[in-house]
Amino acid sequence: MQSSVDSAPVVETVQIATPSGPLELLTCTPLASTKQQPIVCFHGAHCAAACFKALLPLFARAGYASYAVSVRGHGGSWQPSTFAFHALTGIKSYTTDAMVALDYISAEHPDLQPILVGHSMGGAILQRVLGAWKTLGTSKIQPAGLVLLAAAPLSGGGMDVARRWQAAEAALVQEAPPVPAAPQAWVPWFRSLFTFQPNTGLDTPAQVRNKFFSAEAPEDAVEGWIRDSKGRLESIRVSIEHMWPLADAADVVAAVHSDVRPIGRKILCVSGGKDVLISKDLAQETFDAYRLASQGEEEIMRVSLADSAHHIMLDVARERCAELIINWIEGRDIGSD
Repeated sequence: MQSSVDSAPVVETVQIATPSGPLELLTCTPLASTKQQPIVCFHGAHCAAACFKALLPLFARAGYASYAVSVRGHGGSWQPSTFAFHALTGIKSYTTDAMVALDYISAEHPDLQPILVGHSMGGAILQRVLGAWKTLGTSKIQPAGLVLLAAAPLSGGGMDVARRWQAAEAALVQEAPPVPAAPQAWVPWFRSLFTFQPNTGLDTPAQVRNKFFSAEAPEDAVEGWIRDSKGRLESIRVSIEHMWPLADAADVVAAVHSDVRPIGRKILCVSGGKDVLISKDLAQETFDAYRLASQGEEEIMRVSLADSAHHIMLDVARERCAELIINWIEGRDIGSD
């Protein structure tokens, strides 16, 4: 008799060919064929598709073919040169990768429309894509829903997030014992300006936990992220572009065709109660902007996971996160935490 472990949905990796190089796509399909919409996930800055490895099987068990994409320069996708990554790779580059991935998945599920999930910068990518859907989109793809996980706000939020990143780093430094300054300690910092390899503040498990995880998250979650998801770099240009608005709320709402489910729910905003990067004010700002552009109360919904930090899909509430996304898609009560 086959064990439940043996019969669990398996996460596999495929490569999507592009003119510039291959894109990594993680896939996890239900054990039995279903007619549920595919769920397509996009990762945040400094991360990769592997951030969703825990969620994909949970979606597949519920009957949803699930996917996670690594955009260029991340995970197992093709790697631009350091200069090209920082100077030439912008959000537009990532939206190009997103459209390639959506075209590929649409060919795999020609009669089903995708539910899009974006974490942090991945939320920025999807909001930019949907905001420009009239020019970027194709008639064969009609996104059936958008889930924003601790996502970059519509306003971009670059300055606010940068301040919070530095505040988190400063708090960690204050907790650590003082280290005597080495002679010419400024040299590595000065050199980094010319090598395009600035300090990311993610060099140690303590730094990663400090910015991305709650104190209650298990060590293996933090170590697993460092091993499987941590990128060597993040585009400086993309960080700068977050200083400006990503899209118009009305355009994003209009691009989501919830009638293809049909449920009437278009956007779900999920925040972490212990997120030190995306503040409650930023999360509220995004929710309010979409609510103002919507037609019905259930079109735009919001849930805060009180115990979770920024990496919601890897932190202590990851199973709750998957559950509420499925409940939202299927029109059930999503509750609140």
